[in-house]
Amino acid sequence: MITALAVTALIGTITTATTAGAAPDERHHRPETVRISDPDATPQTRSLFSYLREQQGKGVLFGHQQTTEFGVTWDEFTETDGIRSDVAAGVGDHPAVFGWDTGHLGYGSSPGDPSPEENFQATVKLIETAHNEIGGIHTLASHMDNFVTGGSFYDTNGDVVTRILPGGDHHARFNAYLDRVARLAHEVDDRDGNPIPMIYRPFHENSGSWFWWGAAHASPAKYVELFRYTVEYLRDVKDVHNFLYAYSPGGGYGGVDDVYMRTYPGDNYIDVFGIDSYDGSNGSRQWLDGIVADLGMIARIAEEKGKVSAFTEYGVSGALKPNGQNGNLNWFTTMFDAIKADPWANRSAFMLTWVNFGTEQFFLPYPATATEPEHELLPDLRRLHADPFAVFSSELDLRNVYGRKVRAQAQEPFLHVVSPPDGERITTPTTTVRVRLLDARHAVVHYTVGDDPTRFPLRLDRGTGYYTGTWDIGAENLTNKVTRLKVTAVTARGTLSTTNRVILGAKPPLAPGVVDDFEGHVDDTALNAEYSPYGTNRISLAAENGGQALKLDYDFGFQTYTGVGKRISGDWSAYTGLSLWLRPDGSNHKLVLQLNAGGVAYEAYPSLAGTSAGVVTIPFADWRPAPWDTANAHRRITPEDLKNLSQFNIFINQVEHNPVLTGTIHLDDIRAT
Repeated sequence: MITALAVTALIGTITTATTAGAAPDERHHRPETVRISDPDATPQTRSLFSYLREQQGKGVLFGHQQTTEFGVTWDEFTETDGIRSDVAAGVGDHPAVFGWDTGHLGYGSSPGDPSPEENFQATVKLIETAHNEIGGIHTLASHMDNFVTGGSFYDTNGDVVTRILPGGDHHARFNAYLDRVARLAHEVDDRDGNPIPMIYRPFHENSGSWFWWGAAHASPAKYVELFRYTVEYLRDVKDVHNFLYAYSPGGGYGGVDDVYMRTYPGDNYIDVFGIDSYDGSNGSRQWLDGIVADLGMIARIAEEKGKVSAFTEYGVSGALKPNGQNGNLNWFTTMFDAIKADPWANRSAFMLTWVNFGTEQFFLPYPATATEPEHELLPDLRRLHADPFAVFSSELDLRNVYGRKVRAQAQEPFLHVVSPPDGERITTPTTTVRVRLLDARHAVVHYTVGDDPTRFPLRLDRGTGYYTGTWDIGAENLTNKVTRLKVTAVTARGTLSTTNRVILGAKPPLAPGVVDDFEGHVDDTALNAEYSPYGTNRISLAAENGGQALKLDYDFGFQTYTGVGKRISGDWSAYTGLSLWLRPDGSNHKLVLQLNAGGVAYEAYPSLAGTSAGVVTIPFADWRPAPWDTANAHRRITPEDLKNLSQFNIFINQVEHNPVLTGTIHLDDIRAT
């Protein structure tokens, strides 16, 4: 590492962000009106939103997660001062966007093993130093531990989302975490004592399933209600008014917005549209085309809604490699040039890459230290820094960022059903209906069911702020059928209504060892609620194989793989293989069946040659760990593994140079044999 003296000398050469000087130009004196998630946002927060909107298309703000908290070029345990940064050491400038994290428990994520309060105070100090001494814009993520099991955010057990929503048995634990987020928001101040604005980005990458809030672990409607609850609690209960809110699923949509918008919480809750995407292809044309298409898609959505778009998280998949092991030494500029060249993708207000945790895992290159040579991608990062379209801290006029005169538009009344969420399957004779009505008072609220015009009143619980009532369904109606729950609110400002589709009764149980026979799904909506998408594809029910089968449509226009998955459980230790009915499409692409057993992802590869349907049986002895899991390459499925099942996935991988870009396969009767 370099010495503290050397770092101090280097930092002394950095041009700090403008905090004073010439009077702001005329636009600072003409109040504009913006529509943001918090009409009571602080003046500085409203100004930040206005600035980000105006910045789009003029240059992309460069961001780095926890850039002054972790690094390679200083000792993070003894030399952290809130100024040192691998970015500053490498290019002579700090990032324009500083990323922070509330951490596992809501106190921050500082190095070492500090007490919760020490961790919290260190996080406050780092944010204030970055804001007041360097100057920049701040994003805030939350890698929340599992509130049910106590495990990490990667622990997907426990049906966490259901159990932390209102009415859940771990709701209070979730509120306690949000209380700590609110405390952080209230305690970080600028030099004038104003709360520092931050872009809060909870529940990111929900389109994947590696976090407990991911697609395999929460239906789209439950995710939406989780996000809405978080905003409402922080904004309306805890009086946090220095947050903008970002929605940032993973990438891989090929510019198709319907899957991206499936879990969108709504205009009253979101200010920034983002995507997270990591590249495992060394900057291949296909990955570049994909992110450009996705960034262009969210830019168009943001423009239509008067919001902001951003590349909320990106990097080389798994982190950069040591010298001599990186496949593309121009990765940063290759990626940036592709974004810059597209008239919609280049409207991304900012782009943020991940943390340099040390030489074991780092996402940005660094200069030479006493123990490490200069990283081979540093010249490329310096070329990015020199690009006029890339904006770093020294180029920010902070009065323009935080000193604009901006008004926030009042929100229209909004009604949503918290429980039961849309698509929910209800298996009990009674359930509680909870409804949130915002920006309207003195309302009369009721619900109706199906075609029955009978109105059932909902009463305002002033302790929770919900209109609530008991829905007496009756055991005789729990027959695996779909009905509609319609809620209507009559207010002084007009009548609002919303309808949730719910399923009454349990799905017919599957026989032991069966992944799915597709007969118990009442419709395509129910099917999609049970299966999580990976990338962009469409699944539906099709009349095949003497009943219902799974139809999977795929498109490799902007992706190299796609698929779906579902959670499974049970003991398969008495079985020796897996069988399924398959109608291939003759594409000769690679079909991947993936079984997560014993914590290892095992795979098998039935052929997609030909178009004749039939039963395929694959002995467990022929399954192998996924190629990317090199640590378990020697493993084979054991009976003990088969006692611990968690996930079954179906992927289609594009075969290189295969000209077939689209196709459809059908699958049925997936079961252990």
